[in-house]
Amino acid sequence: MAKIAIGVDAGGTKTTAALALDGTILRTAHGGPANPNLIGVDDAADAILRTIREVAQREHPEAIYVGAAGAASEGIARELESLIGAGYPRAAVRVGDDVEIALRAAIPEGPGIVLVAGTGSVALAHDGERAHRAGGLGYLLGDEGSATWIGLAAIKLLSRVYDGRANGDETSALVARHLGTPDRAALVAFAYGERLDVPKIAALAPSIVAFAGKGNRASTRIVQEAAKELGDLVKSVARAAQLLERSPAVALSGGLVRENSLLTYLLETRITGDISGAQIVRGGDPVEGAVRCAASGLPRR
Repeated sequence: MAKIAIGVDAGGTKTTAALALDGTILRTAHGGPANPNLIGVDDAADAILRTIREVAQREHPEAIYVGAAGAASEGIARELESLIGAGYPRAAVRVGDDVEIALRAAIPEGPGIVLVAGTGSVALAHDGERAHRAGGLGYLLGDEGSATWIGLAAIKLLSRVYDGRANGDETSALVARHLGTPDRAALVAFAYGERLDVPKIAALAPSIVAFAGKGNRASTRIVQEAAKELGDLVKSVARAAQLLERSPAVALSGGLVRENSLLTYLLETRITGDISGAQIVRGGDPVEGAVRCAASGLPRR
């Protein structure tokens, strides 16, 4: 009997679901945002269920795996499982965050490591039995090396320029233009206003990385430190999973490391120096990883 599985990549801006028959994806469907931390668990579950129903059509899946941004909390994951399971009581429903599906999108099975570097940063290593995680604590407690971290580092540089403790250059000028903060008072108002605009801060990162690639000293220093921080995340989970000497595949995923740049060059150099025989791979489509996670829970014939 053919095995039907559905994988879901539920993000903060959209949801994608794919239906697979014996591991081969037959069709996909798209829906609205489904980050439970942003829109609430009930609304997130509703968006996910609508997308699943669209892709399922009249099929009855035996397994559903949802990788949801914001579902790193065990409590939120179990709530989502309950709500989605009520809609598909005959399916084995599992919910995790979006890091494991990023791992399985690039490394289909077995031991491996994934670094997700976008607005935030998190690393996950699987030793074949258990997952080991580092990072993903948000911009207040962590997200080192991420786009938000890079943006904040550039903003701190601008604050030093306004204080006369650093020389202004194209990096600080870019930050002032981007934030609309032509002086110290405006910068303080931006930083300590009603709500910190994290997406706007993270949007500085591509320009900082590009400036570093052109030799700007201030941006280069920021990018060098970002590469060190991201490399430390990878090394930490590799050590926890006992993969430092096992030549693991290391997947790079997320918007900050999607394209080749000085940042990715420095990061890859650091990873291959820290982890013996590390093989760098690029992340695949997260919904494919979700399908693989769903299929892994199906009984073998």
